[in-house]
Amino acid sequence: MFKHYESAAEASWQAAEACLQTYGGFGFAEEYDVERKFRETRLYQVAPISTNLILSFQTERALGLPKSY
Repeated sequence: MFKHYESAAEASWQAAEACLQTYGGFGFAEEYDVERKFRETRLYQVAPISTNLILSFQTERALGLPKSY
């Protein structure tokens, strides 16, 4: 489940970045939804759980390694 969340967040970030590149300077204008989507996709990467915390949890449970946080 964590892996799917991480890959979905990464895919949404790449899509938002491509959209921003397509719109150019207009992508940062608040009149377009691109600016809001770009902010939201960045939030998916850091909230509610950071990617590093997910990976640390996976290595602790699956590999039996000690906590790194």
